[in-house]
Amino acid sequence: MLNRLLPLTAGASLAAAALLTVPVATPVAVAHVGHGDEFQQTGDARQVQRNADGDALLGIATTKPESGPDGLSVPATALVDANGKPLLFVQTEKTYDPVYVVIGANQGDRVVVTEGIDPTDDVVTTGALSLYAESRKTQQAEPASANDKPDETTASAPESVAASSGLPIPGLAVGAGAAVLVIGGGIWLSRRKNTDA
Repeated sequence: MLNRLLPLTAGASLAAAALLTVPVATPVAVAHVGHGDEFQQTGDARQVQRNADGDALLGIATTKPESGPDGLSVPATALVDANGKPLLFVQTEKTYDPVYVVIGANQGDRVVVTEGIDPTDDVVTTGALSLYAESRKTQQAEPASANDKPDETTASAPESVAASSGLPIPGLAVGAGAAVLVIGGGIWLSRRKNTDA
């Protein structure tokens, strides 16, 4: 009886393991819903998401531009040379937006900005070059329209996703658990067979 049961159990375990690996091997689609703001990308520098941990690592600090007789001025370290065009990053509620500006004369360690920013803008003064590098490697966010509604897959975007393979962490746990059960069951059955003989 045991001789008939062992192949059936092993076959059932392999079938169960195969079924459990299907959800693990299926890539997960995670879509970006959008920012809801009116940012329009110009040039090859892109919007960068704000992230408290990442911002601290990049050394990002912001300040408002100073008003002077020639116009608004910012520290020279705030300017980035983006393929020959002067660029500043302006901090918004959720992002850093690249803004191409027109600059005037240098005033010591400051540069006059004649067009592109307002006195109320929070301009990135340190870490702008790091943000520029980050903006060049980040994919552009799709703008959200008023009619867009997040579906259930995008609404649950906080689920962890393994970045390198696109596999969900819970799926990996289920697959690993199934593998442990199959291997453990096979070992238990082989030992049981040896003690019955």
